[in-house]
Amino acid sequence: MATNQTLGSKIISSYETAVENHLSAEEPARYVQFKDRRLSGDMSLETMLNSSHGKFMTSWRGVPLMKDCFDLIITQQLLWDLKPQTVIELGAYKGGSALWTADIVKAYRFKSRIISVDINLSMLCPLARECPDVTYIEGDVNEIEKCLPEELLKELPHPWFINEDVHVNVVGLLEYLDKFTEPGDYLLVEDTNPIKPTYIGQGLVKELGYDPLGNEKLEQVKMFMKDRSDRYLVDQYYNDFFGYNVTYNSNGYLKRV
Repeated sequence: MATNQTLGSKIISSYETAVENHLSAEEPARYVQFKDRRLSGDMSLETMLNSSHGKFMTSWRGVPLMKDCFDLIITQQLLWDLKPQTVIELGAYKGGSALWTADIVKAYRFKSRIISVDINLSMLCPLARECPDVTYIEGDVNEIEKCLPEELLKELPHPWFINEDVHVNVVGLLEYLDKFTEPGDYLLVEDTNPIKPTYIGQGLVKELGYDPLGNEKLEQVKMFMKDRSDRYLVDQYYNDFFGYNVTYNSNGYLKRV
């Protein structure tokens, strides 16, 4: 028994040390330039297919959420560590993600202004629409400056957590928001994994078959990062939480430095 207790104590001590090292901003290996990261990862096509089956059935308090098991946990961890004063979500859909974020923030007991943008808010579920902790803005991200005008962005407290999930005008909207970010802010660009399903429901609706997305969105992120290699760094603590790029968001967890 004593041997087992000693072994258990060593394991816990090693675990706590590893977590502390990963979270240390002084650890140079944690943050790397986007160009120094491989685009591929440790997630197999079979794992992606199987996890997609669950992703498209996921809900939060009955509202469709559509987050995979990996990034749900990673984002939850990031929110606790960062404690963002502002969350900007690009892509609301049914409102599940914004509602989930608001509930997580409330459970963590810190205040954050949550803004969710979508071109069509008529799809919002009533529970999400009525959430007092989320501000929804209807607008076209092709004209992102109208959705999130300069005067609004300048008054939003930092640090920010920006979650891009609209797949439209990716370079343009990131370039626009970049002008207002500050060191310490985080930018998450979703669905950059080259083997992600092309269509919603692949893995769930078997008749759709399976067609990998390819790296179109990843290429857009590369364009955005071309002249910003020293401005945004990939946070490998989050990006490789479950293994190298074992996430739907390959090299997509970016810290403004």
